[in-house]
Amino acid sequence: MYLIMKTETFAKLFFLISFTGLVMYAILAFYTFHMAYKTVSDLVQYQEKIQGLPNPEIFFGKDRYDNDLKYILIWTVTENAANPFGDGQLPFISNSCPYYNCYITTKKTLLNRDYRNFDAIIFDVNIIRNLKYKEMPRERNSVQKYIFYGKESADDMPMCSLYLDNYFNWTWSYKLNSDIVSPFVEVRDLKGNVVAPSSNVKWIENMTGLTSKQVKGINSKSKAVAWVIHKCYTRTIVERMTFAKELQHALKEHALALDVYGCKMLQCPEGDCLKAIERDYYFYLAYEDSITEDYVTSEVLKGYNYGAVPIVYGGANYHHFLPEESYIKARSGNVEKLAAIIDYSIRNPSVYRRFFRWRNHYTIHKVENTSGVCKLCEFLNDEKRYKIQSIHENFRKWWYTGPLKERCYPRGAEKENVVLSYMNNTNKKH
Repeated sequence: MYLIMKTETFAKLFFLISFTGLVMYAILAFYTFHMAYKTVSDLVQYQEKIQGLPNPEIFFGKDRYDNDLKYILIWTVTENAANPFGDGQLPFISNSCPYYNCYITTKKTLLNRDYRNFDAIIFDVNIIRNLKYKEMPRERNSVQKYIFYGKESADDMPMCSLYLDNYFNWTWSYKLNSDIVSPFVEVRDLKGNVVAPSSNVKWIENMTGLTSKQVKGINSKSKAVAWVIHKCYTRTIVERMTFAKELQHALKEHALALDVYGCKMLQCPEGDCLKAIERDYYFYLAYEDSITEDYVTSEVLKGYNYGAVPIVYGGANYHHFLPEESYIKARSGNVEKLAAIIDYSIRNPSVYRRFFRWRNHYTIHKVENTSGVCKLCEFLNDEKRYKIQSIHENFRKWWYTGPLKERCYPRGAEKENVVLSYMNNTNKKH
């Protein structure tokens, strides 16, 4: 009898627990459905605003799955550092990339907090210069790509540590022999196709002359050359100022002048140098703040965009970058010869007008900082390319083509073995 009563009590208790659990499950299911519907609804509205931006955690559609995403980590020292490209898939969508199944982030906490799970890791040149050895990745996936990203001048940012040789799989920089080329300026034809920079560029030889309307805008000039300096303290400032003084002296022989604005020199008329260039000057001195291979910045656009002919001074082969007969090369001769060319062009309008014929065939543009993201995602989707075990063996010499010993020489060192030791152990602090 006792056994029967005990069994009945247990059965009632089991029923009560089961019923209570069922009620709680129903309430939880209703709440979960309600919140999920609200979250999904909000996400749909958000995606509509940004042209269908997929979320890496919530997917809509039949042909997109989380495991299709190519995850890219920007290596940083601090957690949640700013992402210069923009987070997630937005950079690839906003740039109308052919592939947009790439997700870029600075968050190492993604993918189970294991950076080896990322398809690629990007190392910015500024980060590399300041990283300590212990702050670099200690392990790497055999297939993931380590990518060097450099938009700073190699002359300003030489890489000294020997550990950087045989370290990177791909390079992404302004240099034309990078795996991903990301210039500061590009030239397009009138159909919008990118023509330059390119080491194989072919410029139109017989360009058409200017119309009377185009000529009218050129004839209003009254001053010879302008130069606007923004960076007053660079490695090349002494060299640049020396050249400017020599050119000023040479132009004086022709009753012409080079007007230098900024860095305690002249002040811009009405606070707007660009308007002054457009209104008054025949030529603009586009002197790069760093003289290194393939380094052509938007400095030249101060001439091109404002009706002045650029006098280019830099370390690049300008034929690969800018239309022929649209500029004067300052490094190809002495300042006396340069001053004579400037004077002759000003005194002969038909000669000066030839510098503007490129406008009938090309347009010149500043390239956005996100340039290259499309190519990066394309590379990650190229299965054949991705599986190739590529490596940059002589990376330091590729990046900086000058003598590394001179740039990496530690202060106070007198022997070469000290230099080699320094280069081998740069920032190696455990």
